[in-house]
Amino acid sequence: MKLDIENKILIPFMILIILSITSLGAVSYWNGYRLLTDNQKKNMQENLEETIHYIEAINEEVKSQKLSIDDAKNKTLKYYEGLNQTGLVVLEDNNLLLNQFQLNYSVNDIQSYVPINIIETDNTVFTYTYFSPWNWTIGYGLTKNIFSEELVAIQKYNLLIVIVSLIISMQATILIAYNLSKPIRSLADTCNRIANGNFEEKIHIKRTDEIGILANAFNNMMNKLHKNTSKLIEIKQFNEDILRNVSTGIITIDREGNMISINHTAEEMLQYNILQQGSNQSLKDIMLQQLTETISTEKPINHIFSFNHQNNNDVLYIDVTTSLLKTEENYISGAICNFNNITERKKIEKKIERVNRLTSVGQLAAGLAHEIRNPLAGMKTAMQVLRNRMSITESNGNLFNGVLYEIDRLNNLITDMLNFAKPHIPKYESASIIKILKRSLYLTNKAAAEKQIKIKIIDKATKHMIIVDQGQIEQIFLNIITNALMAMDQHGILTIIIKNISTKVGSFVSIEFDDNGCGISQEDIEKVFDPFYTTYPQGTGLGLSVVHKLVIENNGEIEVESKIDVGTKFKVRFRIEG
Repeated sequence: MKLDIENKILIPFMILIILSITSLGAVSYWNGYRLLTDNQKKNMQENLEETIHYIEAINEEVKSQKLSIDDAKNKTLKYYEGLNQTGLVVLEDNNLLLNQFQLNYSVNDIQSYVPINIIETDNTVFTYTYFSPWNWTIGYGLTKNIFSEELVAIQKYNLLIVIVSLIISMQATILIAYNLSKPIRSLADTCNRIANGNFEEKIHIKRTDEIGILANAFNNMMNKLHKNTSKLIEIKQFNEDILRNVSTGIITIDREGNMISINHTAEEMLQYNILQQGSNQSLKDIMLQQLTETISTEKPINHIFSFNHQNNNDVLYIDVTTSLLKTEENYISGAICNFNNITERKKIEKKIERVNRLTSVGQLAAGLAHEIRNPLAGMKTAMQVLRNRMSITESNGNLFNGVLYEIDRLNNLITDMLNFAKPHIPKYESASIIKILKRSLYLTNKAAAEKQIKIKIIDKATKHMIIVDQGQIEQIFLNIITNALMAMDQHGILTIIIKNISTKVGSFVSIEFDDNGCGISQEDIEKVFDPFYTTYPQGTGLGLSVVHKLVIENNGEIEVESKIDVGTKFKVRFRIEG
């Protein structure tokens, strides 16, 4: 059983007090016993002397012949028998004449030749003397009893004082132990409450001794601890808020590869249904492999991985950086991985690269167009003059017409190149995207009817007004719709969805052109906005390049999604007016 502080103080004090008072009482009782025994011995001597004096007096009567010796002896024995003198023993020639004491000695042990003698054992005392005229040995015996009634009667007040003193001392000891242990117990209880998380606890002890000083020091320590704990909690909460809200995923592992921590962004990104292009590994597997490699090589590693989203076939780019996790003592305790979804950054980089490429191609095209157009004009004029001067046969006429057709086609291509290359200054004005779309659809109705293509318009938007160049937006829609019609077979369906969307940068009107045509492969979808890239034999490859350029000039955005044998979706967004 575990003792508390009060019992640890109380029990030793109680034992010391009990031992001290008991020892004092025992010594007092023993001294009383010794004094009583000595007094009884003295009384025995006095009784023996008195008895001898009485016998001597009787013996004087014998000497004066008033009594015979036998009568004197009988008279003496009757007198002491009637007197009932406790402890008296009378012997004559080793015969007991009177025995008022439980004589435990052999008669032979009594030395009659000694005038006065004492025989003392542990339990008895016997003193005797020899009266020669009568040949008597007279003695008194005493039984020693440490717990005799007489001794208890004498020592009862001392015993009472000892008991009372013991009770008072025990009560005082209990009170002292309680007062000594109370502040310590209070301190222990307060420490337990603090250990359970209540850091505002204080010790309320108003004392000026060492315990009071200890209580004040403890309260001051708790005040500082509470302040430091609050600061630590604030810092911890602040760090947790940073990790929870940062857009970067963060994972830490120990040296054995066990995951230690993961923030909210990392948890969300690990739930993406994506697989790496080529290896079909998940994002988590790739990161754990890179973390393990970092620990084994003790070097930081950075890689950018591309993943295919299994739900919508989008391509995601994840930048994964791993480095060692070190303590202040430079001990490697594990590794840390931070990773970002840089898909949007990649899209912006591609857009910038595309714009730069289009700009370079446009400048080159403009130079080439001017250099080629002049000779073409001369060639066309010369061919027309030759055709008019020469006698034209049917075969020659076809040849001349074919050359002139190709010159015109080449001239149209150069015109497209010049239109693509020359700077366009948009004329911004408030316009309804619905009205622009309807004008574009009106111009393509004939082509759609020829292939019996159904065009569905789903308008989910509540705001349709945008600030753009209406002519350029109409050209954008015409190009996209024309490409969609060309990509679809008979009885195709073109779905156009108009809706309002909000992003971090603002509110937009989004218009989606979703066809169920042949689709574009993932390898080719990155090139659709490149100049001179086309999959149609009669195409110039400048249509979508011009579309992209016009969208950018009208502060819009354009995206394309496609899947082979499923269809293609173009998404165009423009800022809402106001």
